[in-house]
Amino acid sequence: MRFLFVVGFLFFLSGCATSPSHGAADQPLAPGVGLTLPSSPSFAAGLDVSQLVQARYQDRHQVFQSFIQSGERRLAVVMSVPSGPRIMRINWSGGNITSQKEPIAPEALSPQRMLADLLLVYASDDVLKQALQGAVLEDVGLGSRQLVQDGKVIIAVTRPTGDIWNGRATLKNFAFDYELNIQSQRVDP
Repeated sequence: MRFLFVVGFLFFLSGCATSPSHGAADQPLAPGVGLTLPSSPSFAAGLDVSQLVQARYQDRHQVFQSFIQSGERRLAVVMSVPSGPRIMRINWSGGNITSQKEPIAPEALSPQRMLADLLLVYASDDVLKQALQGAVLEDVGLGSRQLVQDGKVIIAVTRPTGDIWNGRATLKNFAFDYELNIQSQRVDP
């Protein structure tokens, strides 16, 4: 199953593991479409954001929180159950992605897949164009963009105009039938 958050979080899975990833493999976005994660995050240093995410995969729904912080050429993402235990932590720096999954995290939960969707929503058009294979990125205005393959929209993204990290964003992946509704808010220092 190729879903970023493997929405039906399987609470019976056990094990707490830290897993390194050397480099960034291509992440499938749709059949014949991939995204190669850059060697380091493309977000500005000093990012401190809290998110509430509503995820839908086919007929399953899940809500979780994520917290994102960035520094010079590094990014940290922590996923948790709303006001509850942590699910996973991801660190991306120095060309490597490491993750620590908690016992409630499903085995199939992929940090690279999460980062790919994060890039689809929040990275600049230039970064995405360099990382995409098999589809064309189109800016459709007013904070919206889409990936098009053979004349068909396979992924649609909307995000706030102005400060993209403060407000509501959506990602709809028509090829893999999932949707993310993200409410982001910058955390005051």
